[in-house]
Amino acid sequence: MSETTRELKDWLVQTQKEQLSNAVQLVKIEERPKIHYTKLPEDPANDITARDWNFYCREVGRLLAEGNEGRWVLIHGEKIIGIWDTVEEVDRVRLDRFFMQPVVMKQIQEWEPVLRGGGYNRPWR
Repeated sequence: MSETTRELKDWLVQTQKEQLSNAVQLVKIEERPKIHYTKLPEDPANDITARDWNFYCREVGRLLAEGNEGRWVLIHGEKIIGIWDTVEEVDRVRLDRFFMQPVVMKQIQEWEPVLRGGGYNRPWR
């Protein structure tokens, strides 16, 4: 590669880096909206997972008061099976004890991120 070609290549690479850096600075990164645990909606469905979710909604205040924020809880049959520090630990117990059974495995948080699904709801033909 000639010296002129190398200089041109280096100039193009540097220019692209600067343009990308400027573009990233222009993009406003918004924090995902959150909802306080006291405003969590209950699930009106009459199934096992809904009952366990509603149980979590009732118990989360106590779990937070006990200092469990950031830890993981496993709920089955409206009972707290246990609380673990990592998702890997709670998932291992879930697989060992409740394989193929509905459970609620949830990180305990005061402010829950709002998760939104995308797209349109279109019926299948």
